[in-house]
Amino acid sequence: MASKDPAIAKKLLESLQGDLRTLSAEGKRKHPNVKESSEQTQLRLRTISSKNTDIISGLVPASAEIVQPFVLGCETKNQKLVQLCLVSIQKLISHEAVSMTAANSIIDCLWNLMEAGLEELKLLQTAILLHFTKDSTTINTAAATIKQLVSIVFERVVTEDKVQSQEPLESLNVEELKVGSKNPPKSLRPCAGDAYLLFQDLCQLVNADQPHWLMGMTEMTRTFGLELLESVLTSFPTIFSQHKEFSFLLKERVCPLVIKLFSPSLKYRQGLPPPPSPAPVEKPFFPIVMRLLRIVSTLIKHYYNLLMTECEIFLSLLVKFLDPEKPQWQRCLALEVLYKLCIQPDLIRSFCESYDMKPHSTKIFRDMVNGIGSFIQSQFMNPPGGPAAQTANKNIDTQGSPPALVGGMPVGGGVTPQPAFMYREPPNIADGYGLSLAFYCLLEVVKSVQFLLHGDETDESQKPKALIKKPLSSPTEEERHLQEELINSSWCGVLAALSLLLDASTDESATEGILKSMQIFASLCGQIEMNIPRDAFITALCKASLPPHYTLTVLNSQAPVTTSMGQKGHTRTPSQDLQMTGTEAVERSQVVAVGTPLPTASLPVGAHQGPVMLTAKNIQCMRALLSVAHCHGGILGTAWHLVLTTLQHLVWILGLKPSSGGSLKVSQQISEGTNAVITTAVMADLPVLSAMLSRLFESSQYLDDVALHHLIDALCKLSSEALELAYSNRVSTVHFSNACAVFT
Repeated sequence: MASKDPAIAKKLLESLQGDLRTLSAEGKRKHPNVKESSEQTQLRLRTISSKNTDIISGLVPASAEIVQPFVLGCETKNQKLVQLCLVSIQKLISHEAVSMTAANSIIDCLWNLMEAGLEELKLLQTAILLHFTKDSTTINTAAATIKQLVSIVFERVVTEDKVQSQEPLESLNVEELKVGSKNPPKSLRPCAGDAYLLFQDLCQLVNADQPHWLMGMTEMTRTFGLELLESVLTSFPTIFSQHKEFSFLLKERVCPLVIKLFSPSLKYRQGLPPPPSPAPVEKPFFPIVMRLLRIVSTLIKHYYNLLMTECEIFLSLLVKFLDPEKPQWQRCLALEVLYKLCIQPDLIRSFCESYDMKPHSTKIFRDMVNGIGSFIQSQFMNPPGGPAAQTANKNIDTQGSPPALVGGMPVGGGVTPQPAFMYREPPNIADGYGLSLAFYCLLEVVKSVQFLLHGDETDESQKPKALIKKPLSSPTEEERHLQEELINSSWCGVLAALSLLLDASTDESATEGILKSMQIFASLCGQIEMNIPRDAFITALCKASLPPHYTLTVLNSQAPVTTSMGQKGHTRTPSQDLQMTGTEAVERSQVVAVGTPLPTASLPVGAHQGPVMLTAKNIQCMRALLSVAHCHGGILGTAWHLVLTTLQHLVWILGLKPSSGGSLKVSQQISEGTNAVITTAVMADLPVLSAMLSRLFESSQYLDDVALHHLIDALCKLSSEALELAYSNRVSTVHFSNACAVFT
């Protein structure tokens, strides 16, 4: 270090003496206070030199007095004096010869110069040097000064662009840009040239390269450099869009830098043995990854049209960050970025058009949805027994730490350090935080798809007559293709994840959100006549309405939830899903009714034995199913049979009986020939459900001819099945079918 070398310290002292003599001479006529202060400080330096063998140790206590003539010189706003004084101040800082009191004086001086718009380059150099001091207050103040200075440089470009240029500029020379230079591109005007050189050097410094323009700078903390890049990219997108020189920096400097710095995150697989390589795999470092993901979010949001290929890479990286072997904090950071993307329908549309709809491109939107769904699934799965999964479930102290040391202790094979100090570690992730993030991502995906198919219409669930319309009005062939791709890319992932969440939900409001999303998606599929996904969502709602493991052949005969999802597909299978027994289901939701299953002709007699239980969640799902039938009846088509069959079984289990005129009424508990036992918790709901069932058929007056035909066909089919069952003497009365017969 400079402070340990007497020769360097002596050279610093001589240099400062020379600067003070020059400052005294320059201020002699117009700035006598500067002259006087300079001469007093010269005497002070001579005293320090004569009394101290360690010159730096003598300079630090007196530094507040030593910087005073340079601060006064800056206050003159004289360009020549300001330049001289800033150079001298830089010398003191770089030799670590500044006390905290002196540092505060310097910062005040820099701030005043910044507000006066003087010497931005030297101010930046000086402030960045201050940023490396050991005092947190000085560091933070210096950081604020630097950010403000950088912002001012770019704000001048915006102002410059508003004024018509009178001077002709040379054409863009891309080859010169590739080389990098301390001179601005000749195709840019002065303010834009300064901003170009500044941004170029920020990229250089973050990449640990020497700057071209910020002469004297040797390093910058990577975290702070990334913050500056993010600040510029977020605040001044028009500059990068309007100037090809800045677009070049985005493509050739920023994007490769981001991908390079993501390398540890991509290679690191938590809990797995290291690969057979002499170089150890570097672990992802939380402060770096967090800032990189912020930049990625900004690049996708503001610069998608300029960086289509690069954004495809970034989006693929985000999905990879959700993999189970990645640290939980990294997975959650990726989900936070995905959430920001999912709430922007225009971006979702662009992803679908630019990637999913292209024959040889990555199916980005599909992978996003399936990645979110896979993350949700992973939160419910027990570790299969492998070392990676077992380690991933431990609270690892070394996550996100620098590769060599954690808390000052070496990290190697078999070493699990317990650090005494924690520095810049990832925060502890609250239980359920990642799952909640993924849940909200899914809901926003559904909203964005709905917006892209419907526009900005008001909540459609409040407009039943509008919702029973047939498909969306006359889309063009291109729009139709987009609509189908949006559904094809998302419906499997959305349905699998929502079904799993519905099984696991213990909160009524969360269940309501899931059910509403399923209703919306079923409606969207029906409106563009995509019957397979429509029926899959309807089937899921039907199954959720019935008791756990209720045997109903018609629901199991539907097409499985599969599509061209590739390796990312996660169709629910018995080994993957939550395998809830009846007891477990009871624990998750209050039992509100106990009844007998409705005999079905297609099932053997033994399948109907034993009581079945309906929970509060089943009733909530039944309401959602009735809402679909009432508000979306025009798009149900052949799915009417699924809906009505399910409702028939629910009516039987609840013991609802037909009254005169065909409506259903609530029977008393264990009377009137019913075996249903209804708790008081649901007694108040039964009249409401009965009324909804009655209105279901009344609302059929709004259906068009085709939709009405499907409803009547489903009713006839039900009646035929009921007659077949009655004929076989297996049941004497089928309540729901009798009620429906009045309608037919």
